[in-house]
Amino acid sequence: MPYIQHNWGPYVLEFVVDDDLIKILLDEGAKSRKNNLDYRNQLAGQIEEEFYYKDYDWFLSGFQRYLTDYMNGLEQYAKTTHIEHWQHPYNSWTLGNLWINYQKANEYNPPHKHSGDLSFVIYLQVPDEIKREHSERLDQHRNEGPGMILFDYGMDMPFSRSRIRHMPKTGDAFIFPAWLVHHVHAFKSDVERISVSGNIILNKKATKE
Repeated sequence: MPYIQHNWGPYVLEFVVDDDLIKILLDEGAKSRKNNLDYRNQLAGQIEEEFYYKDYDWFLSGFQRYLTDYMNGLEQYAKTTHIEHWQHPYNSWTLGNLWINYQKANEYNPPHKHSGDLSFVIYLQVPDEIKREHSERLDQHRNEGPGMILFDYGMDMPFSRSRIRHMPKTGDAFIFPAWLVHHVHAFKSDVERISVSGNIILNKKATKE
């Protein structure tokens, strides 16, 4: 007899960005840091240095192909899962905001969600010390270990998956629905991990009367 495996939950895309995009995000982020464009009062993170990018038109063209990949993947996912609201496709997008996080030892992001339709995170710098700390401490506690990013959806029940867990490396990135709850574990290594996040607003196609 034939078998059908049903997909479940939100569509999350994991990918790797190119070095050119990483470089310009680091360079422009350093300017925001130097000018102290403090963004902490808009964010959930328990991180001391979070700064917004004042101008980011340069980011739109560099990120477009990754968003296109997400939307193409979502279209296929919608066909297999029968997502009803996919009957209202989108033809353009607006970047609502863009900010950079300089995460240090013992800092973290509690469970939270974002505004807009889609969100993303890009890891610009992940020191090896964090990965070593994770490997050494993984079996010491009943959790995913330090330095992880986690996405949570639904209840933790038998025969189901309610969490995506990932130890990032430089260049790793995710696009996901803005409402998807996620959080970031602290690490203890005396290093700095740098990531960029932002929120995307999808502009709907005009419908004919």
